[in-house]
Amino acid sequence: MKKTFTLFFALVFLNILFGSVTSYASDDNYIYPYQEIMDKLNKELGSTFHVKEEKREFYYNNVKDITPSAFEELLRKQYKEFTESLNMDMGPGNEISQETIIKPYYVSEDITQYASLSYNSSMYLSSNVFSFTGGSGTFKYNSIYSYGTTWPSGFTGFHWEVDSKSARLSSDEKSCTVTLRGHPEDANGVALALSLTASNTFYAN
Repeated sequence: MKKTFTLFFALVFLNILFGSVTSYASDDNYIYPYQEIMDKLNKELGSTFHVKEEKREFYYNNVKDITPSAFEELLRKQYKEFTESLNMDMGPGNEISQETIIKPYYVSEDITQYASLSYNSSMYLSSNVFSFTGGSGTFKYNSIYSYGTTWPSGFTGFHWEVDSKSARLSSDEKSCTVTLRGHPEDANGVALALSLTASNTFYAN
């Protein structure tokens, strides 16, 4: 009888443990629309909305019952009240612009990265990367502009011509894996009946 109770409680514990892990693992997918809204407002308003890692679970529990549109409206209202309160604190006649008060401390830049391929060609990834601090290892991919192959200007020999391509961001958005399929082709459009495949993982910093 004692063994039966022990087994029962062990199964209950494992169910609770793995049930909570599965639930939390899906949180990132659930809150992605809310992160998109913060990114959008940061660009539009010059704000610095973000969630610290240690607050992610608390944040999730608070926004999960709010629609993305209501969340955006709430942040806009709060940010407007925040900037207005700063101007009031300055006193009459001392109002200063939002640009002067709120100096975003994040770093955002457009970059193009390359990886060598055969046939005198390179794989490239053109993107915008973003970091709240600018420190090493903190950058994430904010937007992927384009990707594919490139070769030296004026080169007339066989290069890496793309037939199909895909790009996949990691769950933390710090890396992007580009996969290409193609064939060799010269400047006149003459192709070789060879199948080429290449894959490379780029990192935001």
